This record gives sequence, structure tokens and C-alpha cells, in this order.
Amino acid sequence: MRLWPQPQRHKDTKGMVQFLLCLFVSLWLYLVLPVAVSAQEAAPVNGGWPAGVQYTVQPGDTLLTVSLELGLDVEQTACLLSRSFAWEQPLVIGDTLTVPERPFLCHQVQPGETLSAIAARYATTPGEIVQDPWNTQGGRSVRHLRIPLADDLPLPPLAIGGELAITSPPSAPLPLPAHWPYGSGYFAWPIYGWLSQGFRTGHSALDIAAWTDTPVTAADRGVVIRAGWSDIGYGNFVIIDHKIDYITLYAHLSEILVSEGQVVAQGQLIGRVGSTGNSTGPHLHFEIRDFGRRVDPLGLLSR
Repeated sequence: MRLWPQPQRHKDTKGMVQFLLCLFVSLWLYLVLPVAVSAQEAAPVNGGWPAGVQYTVQPGDTLLTVSLELGLDVEQTACLLSRSFAWEQPLVIGDTLTVPERPFLCHQVQPGETLSAIAARYATTPGEIVQDPWNTQGGRSVRHLRIPLADDLPLPPLAIGGELAITSPPSAPLPLPAHWPYGSGYFAWPIYGWLSQGFRTGHSALDIAAWTDTPVTAADRGVVIRAGWSDIGYGNFVIIDHKIDYITLYAHLSEILVSEGQVVAQGQLIGRVGSTGNSTGPHLHFEIRDFGRRVDPLGLLSR
């Protein structure tokens, strides 16, 4: 249950002016920015599917922490463990999980479902599904199947997308205690820059190109749960838990200015734009997760 209401979408003249101004700035940055990240130039990890990335389960790990380290959704992580994996099962310390070469969704099989029905739901064929060796392993209990996806296909309807949203925070927000960890659900843009890559299969985030050392700020209030180096391509990154089912991730930073366990306010400086990790130029890789699943930030960011 969310502690705050979902942002309400509406259109207004002020929002349209801000959008047009943002578009003008984006075109200007496109012409003058010396190095910009593009879909064609994106690195294989976080600019694409993290094929071959491995992670060894550590003490205290959960499905969420493992998915964050691998750059996957929580649901996808289940399809790296076992076809018979149950959500209540503990993870096995020392197990090594490997991301397969081909992008996939992880489908939780329901009683009575047939392979044909599952294939139809995802606009694929039974033949495509059984081509993945994972789906033809032995064993009677099958709870999870990998559904293959193409890199350039849009994500299924469960992911938020579509029209650009205009959100407005409460007109007179109440003062909050310094250590209040809960966000509002109204997300602000973490930097000013050029949107160089959008949300799609294999890139469940926004890439925002900007000058090196451009300030990066927290999109909403929350607690820093990760601040450091990522071995899977994020480089220097920060993860904030907003305590209302949302988590945001900020990657490829040149500098990290917060520490784990710290409560940060919306708009507070948390780092600076860089090109660390698997990156082809200075930009911010920005993710929003809702219940562990990455969603399109454009549907939630303020305009």
C-alpha cells in the first residue's frame, strides 16, 4: 500500500511552456555537446542488455538487492535461480547467477496455463519459448518461464509509458523532519541536459547527456541504500529508496556526494555527471523502479 497518492496527470499552459523550453535547450545541447551518447553508440551494459553479467549471492542479499546489482527487474531475477523457484525461498549464499545472452521477461506460470496461451499473451510462439534451454530443463514443477524479447521491441503494457506526464506537487507542502525518509511520489528531473536515449527493451532507463560534473540531484526524498562502484557497468552509482515502493538509480557519476544510510531531500546534490563504467560519453543513466520493476521515468517525472 502506498503512503502517498499517485501523481495526478493534467495539462496546463505553464507546463507546455516548460516543455517547449526543455525542447529548445535539448536541441541546443545536441548541436554543441561534443560527446553525446546515442542508441547506436551505447555500451552493451546499461546501454543494452547485460548479457553474460555474473553475480555471486552474498550474505544478506534479497531478490531486490541482487536485481539491482545485475541491472534487472526483480521478476527477471527469479528466472536466473530455478524454474521451480518460490518467492518465499531464501537465496543460497555462494550461488552464481548469470544473465543470458538474449533479453527476456520472466513469466510466472499459473495453474492450468498452456504453452500456447502463454505465447499468445506475449505475442510470440511456443517454438520461440522452447528454444531457450532454460524452458526445457527437467523437473516436474515449473513456476517460471523465460519469454524471449527482441532488443528493439517496446516493453509489455505493465511498463509505464506513452504520453508525457505533467505532474504538480502539493501547493503547500508541510515541513518535514530532517530524518523523514518517505518520498512524495512527485519526481523531479535529476539534471538538466539532453535526452539521448529513451526507455525500451534492453535499456529500461533514460540516458541524459550533459557536461561532465553537471550537478545530479535526488529526484525525490528518500534513503541512500547504495553509493559506490558497480562491477556490471554502472560505474559510480547511487541508489535511493523512497520508502513508498519506488527506488531511483543514478549511474556513471564522476563523483558521489552522499553515503549509504543518508536521508536526502528532493533536489539535494548527490553526485556529478561523469562517464564511469560502460559509457561512451558524459551522461546520467537514470532508472525508476516501482515494486522492483523498472518503469519509464517519463511517465512520472515532473514537467
